[in-house]
Parts: sequence; structure tokens; C-alpha cells
Amino acid sequence: MRIDTNRLSSSARYAWRGRITAFHDRYQGRKDAPGLRARLVSPVHPDALLRGTDPYPELLTPHVLGIRASASRGADQLRSRLLHDERQLCARIHAESVRVVTQYEVRQAPAPAALARYGELIGVWRAAAGVCRGRAAVLTHEANQRLAHYWAAVLTSLRPLPQEPFPMDHPHRLPGHITLDESWQHTDDWLRVDGGLWSAPVRGRTDHPVTRALAILDEQPVRGAAPGTPRGVATGPGRGHG
Repeated sequence: MRIDTNRLSSSARYAWRGRITAFHDRYQGRKDAPGLRARLVSPVHPDALLRGTDPYPELLTPHVLGIRASASRGADQLRSRLLHDERQLCARIHAESVRVVTQYEVRQAPAPAALARYGELIGVWRAAAGVCRGRAAVLTHEANQRLAHYWAAVLTSLRPLPQEPFPMDHPHRLPGHITLDESWQHTDDWLRVDGGLWSAPVRGRTDHPVTRALAILDEQPVRGAAPGTPRGVATGPGRGHG
């Protein structure tokens, strides 16, 4: 069996970069710790904040904000690259959406073959968007790992504290924790962008051809499902992401 040395060397370089980054984050945590002591003694409890705001806003140091900005920028770049790489597919979906809507809603003449071709295009788009979302999730996971290294170094440098300001064993509660925004769960919405820069139009818009064509597609019964079962119900809650 031939060993792929390029893959091994690439993995080694990635692991080395990860160790260097972790060292830098721990160093910065130790460096920031003295200035955080007063704020860590009596942090604002997350339950006391307005819904949708960052927990522990007083603990969002420049280093934490830098990690978050880097992850956000990386996710936006992945989304932009997807829309650029799949621009021909998006153009075809736009054109076919108009045809489907014209055939089904204007002419009132169902065309199963045309709708099947449209469904194939949507399937290709959703597969590509799913891969992109997975890569963006990896970016946020790596950023949260960096935050964990940073805060572990901060707390270690300041112990003993009167009380633990936040639980290190619950990474999702660390100050600055990063998650993908809601738009990543509705990637079909990205198809509604008619050129120009991000962001997408307001969700729930019903007059866009893509919205109407997707609704027509989702209303079609699935082979093997109970009679009258729409495609969107038969395929489960994860369908479409839109």
C-alpha cells in the first residue's frame, strides 16, 4: 500500500500550527489575567442580560474579540466562495424557478419532468451548501477551542478566586463562545440573493420565484409515502435548510 506522504506532512503542519496557536492563546490569557481579576470576582450573571446579547460582555477582551472576528470572517468567506463557485448553478435555479412557477401557477399545467429536473438542481445546491456549512462549523469549533485555551490560562493565573466565574466544563458558556448564525440553517435563502453583496433579503418573502418554486416542489408527494403526504413532511425536519 502506498502511503500518501503529502497528506501526512499536511496533517503534521496543521497540528504544528494548532500547537503554536494554543501556546499563543495561553500566553495571552496569562498576560490579560491581572487586568481581568476585578471583573472576574463579580461578573454579571448571564440570566440578567437581555435575550440575544453576549454573556459576560465585560469579559470580551480584544483577544477574544479577535478570535470571534477571525471565525466570522472565515465563515463569511466560505459562504462567498460557495456563491461564487456555484454561480452557474444558482443562475440555472433562478431560471428554472421562473419556468416552474409559470407552468404550475400561471398556466396551471403541471409538468412533472420539469419539476424533477428542478428538484435535482436543488439537491445539488443543498449538498454543496451542506458541505460549506460543515466547514464553517469546523471553523467555529476551532475558534472555541482557542477560547478554551485562553480562559483556562486566565483562570489558572488568578486562582484562587472567591468563586468560579464560569464553568470550564461547559464550553458553550465561555465568554465569547461562537456559534454559526441562524442563516446557516436556512441556506436555501441564499438562493434568493439576486446578485450584489450579502446579505439575503428578509426571510418569509413569498413573491420571489425561488420561494414559490420551492413551495411547489415541497408540495409534491414523495414516492412510497402515504397518499397526500407533502415532500417537506415526508423527508423530515432537516430538509431544505430553507
